[in-house]
Amino acid sequence: MINESRERTNQWADFLKSRCRKQLLEIGREWPHLRSIYIDYGEVIRFARIIPGTTDGEAIGGELADEILDNPGKVIEDIQDAITNNNLIKKMDGKEIKKDAINIRFRGIGRKVLLRDLRADDVGKCIGVDGIVTRATEVRPRLIEAVFKCPAGHFTKKAQGPGKMAEPDGCGTDGCTFKKLDLIPKRSTFSNQQKLRIQENADGLHPGQQPQTMDVVILDDACDQLYPGDRATLNCIVRSAQRIVKGEKSTVFDLYLDLSSVEAEERDFEEVTISEEAEAKIKEIAKSGNALDMISASIAPSIYGYTEIKKGAALQMFGGVTAENADGSINRGDIHILLLGDPGSAKSKLIKYVSRQSPRGVFVSSVTSSGVGLTGMASRDEDGRWTIEAGALPLADGGIAAIDEIDKADPETLDSLLNIMEDGEVRITKAGQNRLLKARDSLICAGNPKDERFDTFGDTGIADQITLPAAFLSRFDLIFIMVDRPEAALDEARSRHVIKTRYIGECRTAGKLDRVTEAERKEVEPQIPAELLKQYIAYARRNVIPIMNPQVREYLTKHYVEIRGATNNPDSPSPATMRQQEALVRLAEAVAKIRLSPEVALKDAEAAIGIFDSCIRAIATDPHTKQVDWGRVPGQGVANSKKKLIERIRETIKNEMSGGPGGVSIDLVYAKLEPQGFTNKNEIKGVIDEMAKNGDLSQPRLSIEAYRVT
Repeated sequence: MINESRERTNQWADFLKSRCRKQLLEIGREWPHLRSIYIDYGEVIRFARIIPGTTDGEAIGGELADEILDNPGKVIEDIQDAITNNNLIKKMDGKEIKKDAINIRFRGIGRKVLLRDLRADDVGKCIGVDGIVTRATEVRPRLIEAVFKCPAGHFTKKAQGPGKMAEPDGCGTDGCTFKKLDLIPKRSTFSNQQKLRIQENADGLHPGQQPQTMDVVILDDACDQLYPGDRATLNCIVRSAQRIVKGEKSTVFDLYLDLSSVEAEERDFEEVTISEEAEAKIKEIAKSGNALDMISASIAPSIYGYTEIKKGAALQMFGGVTAENADGSINRGDIHILLLGDPGSAKSKLIKYVSRQSPRGVFVSSVTSSGVGLTGMASRDEDGRWTIEAGALPLADGGIAAIDEIDKADPETLDSLLNIMEDGEVRITKAGQNRLLKARDSLICAGNPKDERFDTFGDTGIADQITLPAAFLSRFDLIFIMVDRPEAALDEARSRHVIKTRYIGECRTAGKLDRVTEAERKEVEPQIPAELLKQYIAYARRNVIPIMNPQVREYLTKHYVEIRGATNNPDSPSPATMRQQEALVRLAEAVAKIRLSPEVALKDAEAAIGIFDSCIRAIATDPHTKQVDWGRVPGQGVANSKKKLIERIRETIKNEMSGGPGGVSIDLVYAKLEPQGFTNKNEIKGVIDEMAKNGDLSQPRLSIEAYRVT
C-alpha cells in the first residue's frame, strides 16, 4: 500500500515536471501572491509517462483522470507530496513551503452535472456545474489551523473544518492535565473565505419546476472572482454538512460545493452553436433584400398583424453597436421598446416571445415584482454577514428583459429602472456596501393607458392618456400604441388567423397533421424557424459591427435638425432631444446587422426613420388638427394646442379682471373661450388647475371658482 502510494506520488511528480513547469517557476518567483497550481483535466487524460530506462511511454493519464473525478481529496494530497518530496517549487529566498499551503485546483472537468441531479453518491467527487451567481458574501478570514495555549505555556494545534470551531479536549503535551485552552490567533493559520449561492440555468426545466440553488464555499486566492449576475462553469468538490435542528444533530445532511476553479461561460449569444448549414442559410436570407420583412413575419406568427411592432422587436433582438468613447463613456447599443395598448391586444404574448428568443431572456410582471426584485439588494446571511443578491435584470445581463403591466409599477420601481436603461448598471448602496452590478439588458415593456383602454372618440389625445413619468418614457427608443378599434375587414382576418392557428394546434396534438393543407401551414408557421432565427441573431451579434458612411451621417443630422425645428415657437423648449438622435443611430445599426453589412447604408437609416416616425405619428397626432405635434410626445415638452390654450386662458383672465381683489370666474372663462374653438371644459379645467399648481394663477380668498393671473 505504501509502495502504491509512493508510485502514485512519483507519477504526479512526472506530470508536474512535464506539463506544469511554467506554473511551478512562477509560483516560486511570486510566492505568496501566487500559490495555486491548476491541473487541466484534459492534459491529465493525454499524459503518458516515459518508463525509466526505456523510450516507451506508459499511458497512465486515464487512471489519474479517473482518480481526480472519484477521489479528488487523495489526489490533492498526492500532488502536494510530489511537490514537497521532489522540491519542485523553489522560493527566491530559499525557504521551504508547507505542502498544505499550496492550492491544487482542477479545471476543464469532464463530468458535468446539473444541480438538481446531485445525490449522496456524488459526495466527495469532483464535478463541473453551470450556474448563475445570485448571491455573494463579503470575503472574510476563516480559521484553517487553530493553535491553543494551556496555562502551563504548551501549544496544541487543531485542524479546522467548515462550520463550528473544533477545540481539543485538553493539552496535547504529555503529562499536562490542563483542559481549558485559549486560542492564540497570531500563531493560528487563516485563509480567506467567501460564500456564493448559485442557481442552475432555467433552460430545460419542466413547466412549474423551480431552478435549484446551492451554496459554494470559496477559499484563499479563488475569492472575489464572481459577482451576482455572473454565469460561469464551476469546477467543484461536492461536500456535505449535517443539519442542526434546535441544537440537535439531524440525520439529514445538506450538500454544498467546495470550489476548485472557475471557468467563465461564453456570454449572451456567444453560447449559441451555429452549424455550417445554418450559416449558409443565414447568409442567403441576409442577401435576399427583404431580410427585415422575413424576420418580422417570423416573430410571434400566432399573433396576427402588428407589422411595425414586430419590425421594432426584430431590431431590438439584433441591437445596435455598443461603443466606448475616448473619454471612457459608453454609447449603449441596447434598444428599449414600450408597448401601450388596450386589453386583449396580445401585448404580453408578444413580449414573452421576444424574451424567449434571447438566451438570457427573462419575463417578469411589475405587479408581482418589486424594485428590489428587479435590481438587487443587500441583506445579511445566516452568519450575519452582508451579502449582495442580484435581481431579475442583472441575472439577464446581456439579454432581453420583458416587463409586463409596467403601468402598475410603483414610482420606486420605475426610478430603479432609469439607470439600467441608460447605463446598463445597478448600484446597490446599503450599510456601507457599495456594489455595481451589470445589467446591460434590452427592455421590452407592456402596459395599459390611463383608464385601461384608449379613448379614441373624445377630444383627449393618445399622449394625454399615458400615465407613466416623462423621464421614464424618454428612455425608450420606440413606443408603440396598440388600439383595439372595431374594423370589419381586420376583425375577420384576425379571427380567421386565430381559429386557423388553434385548428392546426389541435391537429398537431391529435397526431392528425395530414388534415392540414400546405397553404394553411405556411400561413401560421414562421418563415424563419425559431432556432434558425436565434442562430441568425447570434451570428450577427458576434460578427457584424456596422459603421455609418458619410451619407448616412449627413442624412441623420438633417433629420434631427428638422425635428428640432418642428415647433411654432422658437423660444419654447425644443420638442426633441439628443436621445431621439441616438435612438435613430441604434435602429439604423440594427437594420445593417440584419443585412450582415459592415456599413450602415442610407436605406438602413431610411428604414429606421420609417419605424421611428410611425411611433411618433401614433402618439403625437393632435386630435383636433390631425397633424403631428412633437410637443405631444411624452417627455418632449408641451403640445402646441396646450400652449395656445394656456395663452388664451391667461389673456382672458387678464382682460376680464377688474381692479378689485376678486378674480375671474371659471364659467366666464368657459364662455369666452368657446367662440375661439376651445369647447372641452374638462380640458380647460385641467389646464387651469395645472397653472394654479405651478403658480401661474392664484385664487382669491372666498373665491373658490375664481382665478387671477399672478
